[in-house]
Amino acid sequence: MREASISKIERSDLVAPAIDPGATAIILQRHEDYDRAHGSVLPYSAAEAFNTNTILFETLADHEQDNATMMLFVASDSRRGQGYRSLETAQVAQDAAAQVLQARGINPSDRIINLSDAFIMHSASATKQAIRSMANLREPRIFETPAYVEYLKEKYGTRDNGLSQAAWAAHEADQEKDVREALDAESVYDIVDRTKLSIAYLVRYASWFHAKNPGKRLLIWAATHYDTISPLVKDATGTAFTERVPVDYGAGVILTIPTDSREVTLQAQNQAVVLGLGKASLDR
Repeated sequence: MREASISKIERSDLVAPAIDPGATAIILQRHEDYDRAHGSVLPYSAAEAFNTNTILFETLADHEQDNATMMLFVASDSRRGQGYRSLETAQVAQDAAAQVLQARGINPSDRIINLSDAFIMHSASATKQAIRSMANLREPRIFETPAYVEYLKEKYGTRDNGLSQAAWAAHEADQEKDVREALDAESVYDIVDRTKLSIAYLVRYASWFHAKNPGKRLLIWAATHYDTISPLVKDATGTAFTERVPVDYGAGVILTIPTDSREVTLQAQNQAVVLGLGKASLDR
């Protein structure tokens, strides 16, 4: 696999992946545009996402032949009081998938693992949604280190009482490494490691799923944040963390796992690169 050069992630990158029988695709998506005061997805963005997701699931269904595609929807949880934009984004996708299935005369619970009685599934504890929440897909955990956040605010300014874009950029580039390490705050490298750990968990789930359901296709839809996707792409492509790789709202990358394999390939902008999971050992 040749090394990719991915300078941005756009919504158009999220297309219906071609999934062979016994194979898996993971859509790692940034949440939709949201109200910063409440942390919830804006109505216009949810409506646009529903329409584009419907097209994706219709295309996916058109590609099916004799073996059905099963779907699992997971999402980042959220800090208390900061809204549930990732869970809401995954819900929009799940609703679109359910509508497409119903229009084709298929019971959504027969294809959507979150809704099926045949699988053990834990709903999001905070919202009781039939979406599996994953803490390791969460936004940066620097807010668990208030002294570091206050330092960034004082040096780089604020926006809507939060961190300014300059502050976020400085943290993402690890320009304040000495202060961060002294205060034991999470780094961008830590974010890459925990994002990879989430992917490793999903890869292991996919391996178990295919062992129990031979010949089935599996699509995992994972809603997360810019702060996990952008560093992951940089790490995969050897891009310096001082460089900016923007991720549009609702945009994301596609991770593919071939039949009888655990090798993960990251795809975006018509580029592809093997994703090394590093510390996120599949043997954990």
